[in-house]
Amino acid sequence: MKNIFKNNPILPANIKLVRKNNHLFVNGPKGSICLNISFLNQSNLNYSVKKIRYSSFLRLFKKALTDVRVNFVVSLTFVGVGFRIESVENNFINLKLGFSHLVRIRIPERIQVFTTKKTSLILQCIDEQLLKEFSSKIYSYKKPDIYKGKGILYKNQLITFKEGKKK
Repeated sequence: MKNIFKNNPILPANIKLVRKNNHLFVNGPKGSICLNISFLNQSNLNYSVKKIRYSSFLRLFKKALTDVRVNFVVSLTFVGVGFRIESVENNFINLKLGFSHLVRIRIPERIQVFTTKKTSLILQCIDEQLLKEFSSKIYSYKKPDIYKGKGILYKNQLITFKEGKKK
């Protein structure tokens, strides 16, 4: 494991740090991310636990420094007859996924959703973790079929097909 205490993160000129109570806000050109720093004030923790928490906080802080400067993008593709995006409106996505009803998913407030056509969905956000959680939630509604490949796929996702029945 690398020792992350050897090098300190470099703060770029266009990023500002603001501390309010037990939260550290990292503000950048694309938005802001809030980090919890309440563990720094706890004196009842032993040294090893405090070091582990500081280590994880430092990793999250370094990640937040890149997140506020870059937008992350995830593309989902709908493959198969009857799998498509009906509409994106009022912070909701309506999907037609082969069920008898439309699947309605609420969009988190920091995620932007774009559709270029009825079978592709583009998600964009500065928080990579939030974006991956939301895209995996959409993906879980119809994972790709291993025999035909129909369902929701990430862009450039490869599927290994199983062989069907033989006569």
